[in-house]
Amino acid sequence: MSSKDLTRFDAGRLTALSDGIFAVALTLLILGIVPPETDGAHLTQALVSKIPLFGIFALSFAIVAYHWVVHHLIFSLAKTVDVQFIWLNLLFLFTVVILPFSAGVFGRYPLAPVALIVYGTNVAFCSATLMLVWRHMVRARLNTEIRPEIARYISLRFTIWLVLSVVGVALALILPIASLALFAALPLLYACTSRPPKPA
Repeated sequence: MSSKDLTRFDAGRLTALSDGIFAVALTLLILGIVPPETDGAHLTQALVSKIPLFGIFALSFAIVAYHWVVHHLIFSLAKTVDVQFIWLNLLFLFTVVILPFSAGVFGRYPLAPVALIVYGTNVAFCSATLMLVWRHMVRARLNTEIRPEIARYISLRFTIWLVLSVVGVALALILPIASLALFAALPLLYACTSRPPKPA
């Protein structure tokens, strides 16, 4: 077996593992919302009290989905992976599986600065570690050919998401409601600006 065979691997198994972990993380998010235990006369009131939890669930689902889409994009461009890529990807997945816990804390105390800091820091680390995966892939030339404008576009989006997440964490200390609004706006911002540049 050549040395090349020991340093470059097919991405298939890593993709399967990643998709499985994403599926588990998305499922765990809803498990934090327990059906209300009350009599029929107070069921409506009990359900209404769960609305903030459903809001945090929807936000967290959208954030995990965003990272899955970007992760899928990265893997669609990777023609092979190396050991460092694998470990960086596992580090990213570690931040993803923590998100249901962070979302649970956030859902219970939505305007508590500590809860917002825990949640925002988790989101920021998700973005930062996925950015490391992307940058290593490009630096180690594990990818198929990528147009320069596409590479700049992806890097810029990583940077913007990370910066906004850090700003959200900082706002939690001085203006929690603004921090909450910023995190809620992140998926909408991505959805409204997700068109990559067209070929020249």
